[in-house]
Amino acid sequence: MLKRPAATLTLLAVLALALPATAGAGESGEDHDSPFAGMHLLLLMHNMQYYTHKLGLAIDAHNAALEAFYIHEVEAVIEAVGEIEDYEGIPIADNLKKTLLPNFQTLEAAIDKGEREAVDAAYKELLVGCNACHAASEHGYIHIRRSYDNPYPQDFSPHD
Repeated sequence: MLKRPAATLTLLAVLALALPATAGAGESGEDHDSPFAGMHLLLLMHNMQYYTHKLGLAIDAHNAALEAFYIHEVEAVIEAVGEIEDYEGIPIADNLKKTLLPNFQTLEAAIDKGEREAVDAAYKELLVGCNACHAASEHGYIHIRRSYDNPYPQDFSPHD
């Protein structure tokens, strides 16, 4: 077992680069390239979980500015995952479009309108979409649930 965090991170990076399923490096339509372009599916899922959890904490704190920030980050990951047509014979992009994307769009619209109850309900449905995508992708054993715990040294409450 590696005892040095830097060695562990280096090993993970090398292994991730050696794996075949990666997001395409297409145009993002923005001023900058996506930080997720070319990333392996496993690392994309890590980022999806990370930003989705932070989005949930922002929603719980009723922090509209932070919600807007994290919904954008989740969208960037979704776009990168959507570039992966196939992973081990599984149609990732198609599964994403059918299961997760509609729920994401509903949440994004609710956040844009600032409808508190709709935002909370749509966030719950986003997680349902995550689990539906996992099931459609033969990974139903990966089950996402809402967590209200904040493991980050970050205050999610609004600060004006």
